Amino acid sequence: VVDGFDVASAGELGRALAAGMAAEHISFAGPGKRDSELEAAIRAGATLNAESEGEVDRALAIADRLGIAPCIAVRVNPDFDLKGSGMRMGGGAKPFGVDADRVPALVRHIIAAGADWQGFHIFAGSQALDAEAIADTQAQTIALAGQLSVAAGAAPPMVNIGGGLGVPYFSGDSAVDV
Repeated sequence: VVDGFDVASAGELGRALAAGMAAEHISFAGPGKRDSELEAAIRAGATLNAESEGEVDRALAIADRLGIAPCIAVRVNPDFDLKGSGMRMGGGAKPFGVDADRVPALVRHIIAAGADWQGFHIFAGSQALDAEAIADTQAQTIALAGQLSVAAGAAPPMVNIGGGLGVPYFSGDSAVDV
């Protein structure tokens, strides 16, 4: 049973919709979304995981032109990363997400603009094989979500804590002990 899809392009969005996934269970993440991709997601009713203030402003302008309240979550670039991960998505300047200190003001802007604020997408890394490192990172993620929601003055309807569970690809790798 699949309860949702994360997509990273308009093509993937179209395939998820064509496969019968309800738009409210689709989130669109990734930096560099084109205006046409933002429009497709807004028209469909999918959640945009906004990677920057500029992307939020572009989405709000497109939604205003369409007369649709967009579903927007904020992709947070945390100040920590997932130790031992194959791809680190946090812990300093990255193309993924808004630096945590800028998030509360952005959430207030999204809400004030009349968008349907969906919450946070906080994803510190992927392809980790160390269960303890994953658990430690997820604890930090939940704590950060709490701090951001207090600072923003709004409880998030959803917190997407990402994945991070690695798959053993190489000899000597061990599967994550879930």
